[in-house]
Amino acid sequence: MGFGKAQPNKRLPTGDEILRIISEVDVFEYYLGFLPTNPISSPLREDINPSFSLFLSDKYSQLFYKDFSTGEVGDCFIFVKRLFNLATKTDAFNKVAGDFGLNQFRLPSGSISAPSTKLKIPERKTPRIKPNERLRISVRRREWKLRDKNFWYKKYGLNKEQLEYCNVYPISHYFVNGYCTEAHSKAYAFVEEKDGLQTFKIYQPYAEKEDKWINNNDYSTWELWTQMPNTGNILVICSSRKDAMVIKSLFPSELLTACSLQSEHVNPKESVVDELRNRFKEIYILYDNDFNKSTNHGRIAGQKLSEMTGFRQIEIPDGCQVKDPSDYIEEFDRDSLARLIKRLIEEKRSNIQKQEQKQ
Repeated sequence: MGFGKAQPNKRLPTGDEILRIISEVDVFEYYLGFLPTNPISSPLREDINPSFSLFLSDKYSQLFYKDFSTGEVGDCFIFVKRLFNLATKTDAFNKVAGDFGLNQFRLPSGSISAPSTKLKIPERKTPRIKPNERLRISVRRREWKLRDKNFWYKKYGLNKEQLEYCNVYPISHYFVNGYCTEAHSKAYAFVEEKDGLQTFKIYQPYAEKEDKWINNNDYSTWELWTQMPNTGNILVICSSRKDAMVIKSLFPSELLTACSLQSEHVNPKESVVDELRNRFKEIYILYDNDFNKSTNHGRIAGQKLSEMTGFRQIEIPDGCQVKDPSDYIEEFDRDSLARLIKRLIEEKRSNIQKQEQKQ
């Protein structure tokens, strides 16, 4: 009796064995046809509003998928099992091994299949964000690190307690309309609450321009409104929350406090202007001095707001060669900024008194 050539002893494929040869990124990219970086319409069900995305699992250090409409989460093999309506996860292992031609494994008869045409993702039938619809933003906080201290304290003189009082926290991830993104190593959430709704502004100082700021505040939301005293002597309205935090840290709040609108181009509601007049004896506008630009947008915006409200406009002098309080404290120091603000206010008072005397 003759015997044929001995067959090598092959093992059945397992998830761990497969991922030693290919990655979960390869699996998702193969069956999706590309690797999505934004939410897409789910290939697992009828999905008009894109709700399917990929994310890196901290627990398993692998790429997972999540369907934010159903809450379903899974690894690349569960995805294949669901995509092809397979009975077991073992069937998914066999499917992947066969499609990728991993012939080092022993596969059941009929499980080998040639690479097929990549899955076509349905075209988006409606925009992910409708006009005037507020972004859904949530965050995952992390512990404060030395790098945060080096950024906030060395640059701006702000410590952990001051930042947390102003509802500023370091984050590791942020979610925009359900899509998870790993944040930069220096990334922070500025938290506000208005009318019972919590909103966020994500600040990543060293990110690309489009990712540096991500914001779901509406234009009527004031920055640091809840940190202002009920009444006080002086209120300074700044261009940004960062500038307002720097100024707040220099003075007792009953003497001088600060806040900001969402941008220099936002006009406050008349009712809010009246409320501020009743709460503070003096109100000043300290917008950017864009001294190095052909058009000084900060100065123009400050003048416009001053004319509209009667609040007094002050400005960092051109000779300082910095545009705002944050830059000033980074270039010089905290004491110098405190002295400058006092001087600007005193000079404005003096000029107003002189004008009144002439009249």
